[in-house]
Amino acid sequence: MASGRSGKRGKGGAGRGGAGKGQARTRERERLLADAARVELPRHADVCVIGGGAAGLVAAIAAREAGARVVVLERDLACGRSILATGNGRCNFCNVALEPERYNHPDLAAAVMGEPAEALEDVLGFFRDCGLAWAEEDGRLYPRSRQAVSVRNVLVARCWRDGVTLAPAREVLGAAHRHGRWYVRFSERWGAGAEGLTPIEGGGATRALSCGSLVLASGGGTNALADSLGLPLVAESPVLCAVAAKGPAPHLLEALDGRRAHCVATLTRAGRVILREAGEVLFRPYGISGIVSFDVSRVCRPGDMVELDLAPEVDAWEVDHLVASRPGDTAALDGILDPVIAAELIGLAGGIGMGGLAWRVAPLVKSLPFRVTGLAETERAQVTRGGVDVTAVDAATLSLADRPRLHACGEVLDMDGACGGFNLAWAWTSGLRAGEAAARE
Repeated sequence: MASGRSGKRGKGGAGRGGAGKGQARTRERERLLADAARVELPRHADVCVIGGGAAGLVAAIAAREAGARVVVLERDLACGRSILATGNGRCNFCNVALEPERYNHPDLAAAVMGEPAEALEDVLGFFRDCGLAWAEEDGRLYPRSRQAVSVRNVLVARCWRDGVTLAPAREVLGAAHRHGRWYVRFSERWGAGAEGLTPIEGGGATRALSCGSLVLASGGGTNALADSLGLPLVAESPVLCAVAAKGPAPHLLEALDGRRAHCVATLTRAGRVILREAGEVLFRPYGISGIVSFDVSRVCRPGDMVELDLAPEVDAWEVDHLVASRPGDTAALDGILDPVIAAELIGLAGGIGMGGLAWRVAPLVKSLPFRVTGLAETERAQVTRGGVDVTAVDAATLSLADRPRLHACGEVLDMDGACGGFNLAWAWTSGLRAGEAAARE
């Protein structure tokens, strides 16, 4: 990053810049801890929501607006921060076509969300009341600012306006149901240091809160509490991530590293089409990334084939014609393909000196094959599949069987959807359902 000054920067300048960023992060952390410590928690509430992410904030709003006194316990230093990373910071918060088939449990999705048009209106009506403005891109809905912080801000502001108690920097340690009420134990994630409040990873002071109803909205990868409550769990795994694959030639992926193309991807297994998806692909040395790979990652298995049509607007005959009409020209596919991709495919077909090159290039352009070997960059997966088994959930209230006044919503359940706003749509709609039901109890 430029320093804003003329002349060369030495190591000292770089060090000062890094130190400045570190100091800014420290100050921000201290500010958030101080804000969290100032929150006065009641000893009793009607509804306690565990998790202040997308589903949790909506569940809290729904419960509060149904008349309940609501407390949200969130481990992070501020509520809603998980929203900031969605959609590469742009927050694709919904899709205009919320078909149940886009989820791994379509029957539950249909029962909770309703018809696609109904589900869409529920989401948009909620955010309209929040004061959010949005725009559509190819069926995907984004805040008009294209900033995820806009979504987070309107949710937190509505919580404050409604009187929801947001209590971040509190890590839930356990919960038990006794004498008709839930008792939640949590630790404060701060302690008093020489220079003010400091974070304590092992937990600070331990507190307790009692509530009539409990809503689990802690997101994916948070099975410890659910397990301690004896809830049936499905093993977790990452989805919506990159796909590891082998190309038709050993060098191809390395040569195409970082190149992008709009394509149609077809996933086949033993010759049967499993998925066909349009979108952007990003070539990486290990395989493919980008929007197309995210949806492929939800259903692929090692050994499956992914064929990429890199020029979906052009048929094979036109590709043939372009290459044949410009013999010996490596730029024959300019305007159709990225020049680097085109040159690699021409080389893969035998090079510009090969007789009959045209009919060898077209199949590569229209169905470039890759064999799936697994998933990649799973630590950066957008969603975690698995969690609380949905067969134990009542679709009408998202309550757990044989667990009085216990509800679950969002990613804590074994529910995931396709890339394109479907997962956040589930978070919003399931949060609304769980929060309203918890308040009624």
